[in-house]
Amino acid sequence: MGRAMGHIPEFDRLEIGAELPAFERTTGFAHWNRYAAVNDEFIDVHMDREAAHAAGQPDVFGMGNLRIAYLHAALHDWLAGRGGIAEFGIQFRALNLLGDRLRCHARIAGKERRDGLEWVEVALGVTNQKGEETAPGTARLVLFPDGKGRVPAEPAPPAIPADRVPGVHLDAATLGWLGRPLAPDVALPVGANDIRRWATASYYPEPAPAELRDEIAAARGPWGGLVAPRDFNVFAWTRCTPPDTYPWMRGMGTEPGRRGLNGGQRNRYFAPIRPGDVITQRVTLIDAYEKQGRLGAMLFLIDESRWANQRGELVRIGQRTSIYH
Repeated sequence: MGRAMGHIPEFDRLEIGAELPAFERTTGFAHWNRYAAVNDEFIDVHMDREAAHAAGQPDVFGMGNLRIAYLHAALHDWLAGRGGIAEFGIQFRALNLLGDRLRCHARIAGKERRDGLEWVEVALGVTNQKGEETAPGTARLVLFPDGKGRVPAEPAPPAIPADRVPGVHLDAATLGWLGRPLAPDVALPVGANDIRRWATASYYPEPAPAELRDEIAAARGPWGGLVAPRDFNVFAWTRCTPPDTYPWMRGMGTEPGRRGLNGGQRNRYFAPIRPGDVITQRVTLIDAYEKQGRLGAMLFLIDESRWANQRGELVRIGQRTSIYH
């Protein structure tokens, strides 16, 4: 199905409950390989059936981050330069299996004027061909009434819990990392073609919007030039600390406590990423706990990454939930 371009009404005419145009894809290896190529996600469970079986899954499955890219694309198309994504959160409740027909849906859940900005709350998700909700989430959008980009104020650092105790899979060594930032990582300079390739993978098999490919079209937009999609991963294919090697992580094993799942993520966006930007990342484990689930004792690890550019501007705060069972 083609991209459904919507027209965003002015703030006062936005209706609570209104549906945004859907974004649909039937996914398989052609989609996954393109996304793996830009996000450095050549992980065996996405490519090899035996590896997926060993991880306890029925078949190979797509990257959770690709569904995030699809949802960002849906919001980008609806906003059409008249606003931006300020916050995005998602949970993964089912896998994207080979050949699934995915439908990204969103509706307006609320709106308010606060801190000098016009905010729009959106409830969203991704359903499959069975009508199952695979990735429910929310987003907060900031409108640009005068056509110029705006970003929210920087929030305070998160409170680190002091009452966590060891459990079945949670140990003292992991708890010892709470609140201790890792050494900073510095990405390679962002290239214009990095941005174009990311957008191409996100919109495949259709072309990405002109403002994500063409500098002349981008110059007419709210940021006055080419900027990356908000979910763009500047640390893909760079020499930095891979997320699966953070000292609190357990790898992708088959033993109890080492069978990993992507529990979802929450991102907050600030200054846009432009060609030539050099991003520094600082990662901290901000929570670790256990609870009983359908798979038995489940360990939840939440880490936060803060990105800043070479001008010292906050770019992104990302909180990721990793689950082990």
